[in-house]
Amino acid sequence: MKRLLYAAVVFALIPVSQSFADGEGPGCGAGTMIFKGQKGVVPQVLAATTNGTFGNQTFGISTGTLGCTQDGVVKNEEKVNVFASANLDNLSQEMAQGQGEHLASLASLLGIPAEHQTDFFTLTQAKYTAIFPTEKTTSGEMLVALNQEMSTHPNLSTFISSH
Repeated sequence: MKRLLYAAVVFALIPVSQSFADGEGPGCGAGTMIFKGQKGVVPQVLAATTNGTFGNQTFGISTGTLGCTQDGVVKNEEKVNVFASANLDNLSQEMAQGQGEHLASLASLLGIPAEHQTDFFTLTQAKYTAIFPTEKTTSGEMLVALNQEMSTHPNLSTFISSH
């Protein structure tokens, strides 16, 4: 019986694991909103399971709610939130260093063009203690602080998103 249950779980998670391998996570929907800001595989699997079980992604896409747009694309703001949540430790490290691929990806998601990314990297390193005031800073808190710091920068203030 345990083997059958295990097999069922594995086969049920294959589509979920494929979407994670593609870097997309659980997408939009109630599960994504419920587990927002939580890191790790378990919250992502629970988010995807919630979305799949209740069919709420279809509702979200149809109504433009739950982090979905009506064209089925996750809103850019949600992409930033999900990316920051899933990569918070790497972002913290790379902001302290003022460089890195996760930091470059965040800059791209924020819509910062290549010619201003050096300014972004320099800002995150210079304002690191304001962006990450404690070891327990959440991704949401980090994004709020980052937006606040970017708002005072002449080349970055136009790339602030609402979080």
